Amino acid sequence: MTELDEEIVNEFLVESYENLDQLDRDFIELEKDPRNREMLARIFRTIHTIKGTSGFLGLEKLQKVTHVGE
Repeated sequence: MTELDEEIVNEFLVESYENLDQLDRDFIELEKDPRNREMLARIFRTIHTIKGTSGFLGLEKLQKVTHVGE
């Protein structure tokens, strides 16, 4: 892996940790108000972002897991 590749993967990991933290908060909010379509769409977009980026980076297992999550 080149230095640039490592940098891209590290940035993806940082972003993913932030997204997962936000997902935790969003799921709690959705649990409080299960009819909140805006929150559900936000959760979907976050998972979709992780799936797309993991696919772009060739992280096939993570892409499959997030695809199921969608």
